Amino acid sequence: MKISLRFNAILRILLTACNIVIPIIIGPYIIKTLSKTSYDTYTKANVEVGLFLMLAGVSIFTYGVRSISKIRENKEEVKKTFTEIFIYSFVLTSLFSILYLLYITFINNHSGETIYYILMLQFIGSFVSVEWMNEAFEDYKFITIKSLIVKVLYVSSIFTFIKSDNLISYTYIISFTFILDNLISFIYIYRKHSLSFKGLNLKKHLKPIILIFLISNISLMYMQADKLMLGLMLSDNAVTTYTIPSYIVVSIYNVILSIFVVAIPRLNDYYHNKSKDDFRKLYNEILRTFLIIFIPLIVFVFVLSDDIIILYTSSKYLESIIPLKYFSIVILLNATVYLQREGILYVFEMEKKIIKYNLIGGIINIGLNIVLYFLGLFNPITCIITLGFSFLFLNIIMRIFVLREIDNRIVLFDTQISKYIVLSIIVVLIDYFISLFIFNLLIKLIVCFVLFIIIYLLGLIITKDSIFRLNWKICLAEVRKMKDRLFKRRV
Repeated sequence: MKISLRFNAILRILLTACNIVIPIIIGPYIIKTLSKTSYDTYTKANVEVGLFLMLAGVSIFTYGVRSISKIRENKEEVKKTFTEIFIYSFVLTSLFSILYLLYITFINNHSGETIYYILMLQFIGSFVSVEWMNEAFEDYKFITIKSLIVKVLYVSSIFTFIKSDNLISYTYIISFTFILDNLISFIYIYRKHSLSFKGLNLKKHLKPIILIFLISNISLMYMQADKLMLGLMLSDNAVTTYTIPSYIVVSIYNVILSIFVVAIPRLNDYYHNKSKDDFRKLYNEILRTFLIIFIPLIVFVFVLSDDIIILYTSSKYLESIIPLKYFSIVILLNATVYLQREGILYVFEMEKKIIKYNLIGGIINIGLNIVLYFLGLFNPITCIITLGFSFLFLNIIMRIFVLREIDNRIVLFDTQISKYIVLSIIVVLIDYFISLFIFNLLIKLIVCFVLFIIIYLLGLIITKDSIFRLNWKICLAEVRKMKDRLFKRRV
């Protein structure tokens, strides 16, 4: 029996919401406790190890979800495919762990610093990374419970062991948390499906994995390339100035993206079962549901970016205020690229188109950064502008292709979505009037946010927004079902 997409989305949102709540608690504490030099050093090092970990794992995750979701009713086929993909994962992780070691030894301008080798421990977690199996089976109940437990241990460790400028201890906590999270998932999946090395056919996965590797890792020519270039060409502080605002908006983005991500296996299922009308209907509904929530949040961040950065960084990184405003716009362009790429082109198996478009956009981004560097204009702000230009270009060419070659009834932007932008602008007035009466930044942010959400929801109700009404009815139906189940259990 298929689990409700809304229930999965709620679980996913609960999980990824921790990626906002925990940084809100831990981020300012770490920035305040560590010296600016230590935090800059950690940020650059974490960006670099993260790049290599993504190179090793992103393509396997994407391919694993797609492959297993097609055959998840066939237990024997699942066990065999799981083993085959796991072998590829092990090989890629081994390769990029060696490349990372070579990078920190011969290229990185901080070679020899201990934290780079401590962060390298995360490759142990990458070796046993099988979260794609849980995603393919839509087992968000396990993912949520496991992740919440690990995050509680992480927060406890931070407040217990990090009481001064102790970068080494903080780096150990980060690495061991990553290992634990992946190890628990591996044990869980291994007990359910195990590994089978009989009759393996590794060759059939080679071409699609190479294609997805190119698709996934060409995408790293954007934000990750920006951070790497800022670190190598400018300074550790330039990386932090760029990373803090990107982390804030990407954290929000990832929470709301859960609404869309949980639907990808279902979209894939509809397409392969020739339910094209169901695919289009679900895609349009999920896209509008994503934007009805994401647009007001991003407008809120744009308008109150000053207060957010002052609070989050304890006024240590005021230079990140303008980058946060720019990133608020860029992340919306990034979101619409992702929705078209993963929800349409990838489901329709247009891998070559994705590679072509992403490569062109990535070359534009990196090329403009290099030009700006030689002109003496390369800095975090201009870096974000070139990133936004690249995402805008991708949106345009992908939209043209979808309209011409796939289905002109697939939505990206319409009057209903433009209404969400208009309703969100009310936050400007709310911020202005609240600033006249409340001077404590934290209280001001909370009051502004609560009032903004209330007024925004009232606007949706007054305008009788169809997406809001649809999701409200479905949520009420889910609540009634849960009550009925609880009542039956008690009886």
